[in-house]
Amino acid sequence: MIFSHIKKEQTKTIAWASGTTTELMIYPSNGDFLTRDFLFRISTATVEAEETTFSDFSGLTRILMPLEGSLTLSHKGHYSKEMHPFDQDSFDGGWSTKSRGKVRDFNVMFKAPATAKLEAFEIFEYQKIERFVKSQYLVFYVENGCFECEKVQLKQGDLFVVENAINEKLELVCLEQGNILLIEVRIS
Repeated sequence: MIFSHIKKEQTKTIAWASGTTTELMIYPSNGDFLTRDFLFRISTATVEAEETTFSDFSGLTRILMPLEGSLTLSHKGHYSKEMHPFDQDSFDGGWSTKSRGKVRDFNVMFKAPATAKLEAFEIFEYQKIERFVKSQYLVFYVENGCFECEKVQLKQGDLFVVENAINEKLELVCLEQGNILLIEVRIS
């Protein structure tokens, strides 16, 4: 089992056409977002324009979850969906997608042979969550609050990555009430 603690201060935020994006993790670690040379990427972003047209990410699946604010996603020829904090939508990155609303959101992008699943939890002080690892990567993102996993204290904006721990049990302890996101990534 391999653990990585990525502190908020270690991440890099860059501007994009309608706001900012912060890459939290990319796999493989030498992957390149601009050339789409990666299997999966985890990031946060701000959308500061009232209306936005999404970039074409053909060949990738996207999971988007607002963390602050609300938005409406419109996938041309498919469906529209109104989203509020901690709602999520999974869609083909090649779809013609527009959004309406200013938000701060969480993003997971992946392509075959990777698959990903995203869950959000509100955890109360002293509550514990036990999780049996069922995938190659289990990633915790602290939206707010304070938590401990494997004797590592995790604060707002931190990422805790667990690799190669299939069938092992992890315990997450809440030190201060908050919200945590759990990303499971499998690579076939």
